[in-house]
Amino acid sequence: MQKAIDDKSRLGVFDDMNKLLKMKAAMALESAAQTQGEAGAGLGMGMGLMMPAMFAEAFRGGSSQPAATEVVTCPDCRLPVQKEAKFCPHCGHQLLIFQKCAACGKNLPPSAKFCVQCGRPVEEKPKEKKCPHCGTANLPNSLFCNQCGQKM
Repeated sequence: MQKAIDDKSRLGVFDDMNKLLKMKAAMALESAAQTQGEAGAGLGMGMGLMMPAMFAEAFRGGSSQPAATEVVTCPDCRLPVQKEAKFCPHCGHQLLIFQKCAACGKNLPPSAKFCVQCGRPVEEKPKEKKCPHCGTANLPNSLFCNQCGQKM
């Protein structure tokens, strides 16, 4: 009776049956190590072969079910792409962004010296926009001044 009560309380501690199964396997391994004879050795060897897989699963995140791959949309063709992809399989658009062109916003390859879309040099940065009312420097595409709020 006490064993059934202990098992029921252990079940309440674990939120899924996979964790309970792992605990039971570890307990069986411990009891097999304490017994002498061929049956204990065979059980110990079988459990020993299971342990690397159990540890690998624990380090991976503990879920025995395969993780669903997240899907994002390609910024160029708007078709679904796996989140881990570096290029869109539909249009070839580079999804891993190293740097963007300051003029047109196109993704640039890591060793680019010129933009692949507009042809401007990568080092060329857009000039600041000065407010005609107060003279404050603003971002190049600003429509209103960050200091005085007047239309530029």
